[in-house]
Amino acid sequence: MPRLSIEDRIREAYIEMARQANHRPHAPEGARRDDDLKDEAAAYAREFIAEEQTTEFDIGVSDFTTNRALVYTIEAARCMCAGAFGADRAVKLLEMALKEARTELAKVPPLPEELRGARLG
Repeated sequence: MPRLSIEDRIREAYIEMARQANHRPHAPEGARRDDDLKDEAAAYAREFIAEEQTTEFDIGVSDFTTNRALVYTIEAARCMCAGAFGADRAVKLLEMALKEARTELAKVPPLPEELRGARLG
C-alpha cells in the first residue's frame, strides 16, 4: 500500500471533519451537499500546508466561555508537533478540552433549530 502524501492526509481529515462534525471551513456560503467536498478538501489541504509552512496559524480570538478549552486545545496542538513524543500529553489535553467544552455547553441554552450546523466564521 503506498504511503499517503501530506496533502492526501489533510484532504482526508477535511472530508472526515465534514462528515463527522458537519464542519466545512472551505464550503461556499449555503453549501449543504457533498458535491464539491473533494474540491473543498483539496483547496483546504493546499492552504493548510501553505499556512503551516509559515509556522503561524490564524485561529481568531477566544470566547470567554470556551477560553479554557481553547488553551488545552492549542497546547495539545503544540504537543502534536512533537509527534510520538507528545502524543500522550496531547490526548490528555484534548480530553481536558472536551470535558471543559461539554461543561460550558451544558450551561448555554440550545441554539434554535435554524442555526444548528450554521457556518462559523
